[in-house]
Amino acid sequence: MASTFDINNFVIDRCLRAIMVDTDTGEILWSINQITEPSIKCESDTTQATDALEVPIMEFDRAKKATFSATNSLFDLGLAAAQFGTKKQVADAESKVIATAFETIDIAAGTAVTLKHTPTEQIKYIYELKGDSTLGKKYTNGAAASDDKFVHAKGTDSVTLPTGLSKGSQLFVEYEYETAEAVKVTNSATKFPKAGKLIVQILGADVCNVSTLYNAYLVFPQAKLSSNVDLTFSTDGKHPFEIQCMQQYCDKEKKLFDIIVPKMPTE
Repeated sequence: MASTFDINNFVIDRCLRAIMVDTDTGEILWSINQITEPSIKCESDTTQATDALEVPIMEFDRAKKATFSATNSLFDLGLAAAQFGTKKQVADAESKVIATAFETIDIAAGTAVTLKHTPTEQIKYIYELKGDSTLGKKYTNGAAASDDKFVHAKGTDSVTLPTGLSKGSQLFVEYEYETAEAVKVTNSATKFPKAGKLIVQILGADVCNVSTLYNAYLVFPQAKLSSNVDLTFSTDGKHPFEIQCMQQYCDKEKKLFDIIVPKMPTE
């Protein structure tokens, strides 16, 4: 008779990956693999029965809910798009993206410079860039270059510089341009995250045999990302996320989630 595979105490190494699957199509909506601090909070709603003096007699359990929360160590554009209720847009030759450029112009010999990109619109202003990187004098677009004017025509990447600029000085210009090499994520006020099936992969071992590692899986049949998120754009900033896990209403078991540890060890 074959031995029964039975794990009780499971030593967790780390969380490897989480994916959200479209329950209608089976398509993976997003995937992350830099997960830290994963946790599940399980709660239940209760109702109290009281007497005429509001003295509690008994408490009845009514409904359960679970929340999966974690932090992705890196800022993930796909996860951000899912939290915003949109999709990450990858530009190509057919679907270009309007990008922003902050460009520094070094003043050398000559009266004209070529920008790195072709602006989508005529540039209205260019600014002096001071030594401490703050902005100084403002130059406006004009018919001819002068002490306070430059020349730029829509659809061109050439700028005729203002007159009287000293060699070695710098100008700052901001403009938009069309590109086939960019990624874009939009947060729209009218779009919200889509529900799906959340699957989380956990690496761990049997406490009685720590030399053999197994993949455990947390499976949430009905889950939805929260659109509430605080993003910190710094080197040590993390990407937090929270997922509300709901019961499958038409499922007889009213399942919230499964924890599954298959026998198959990792290679």
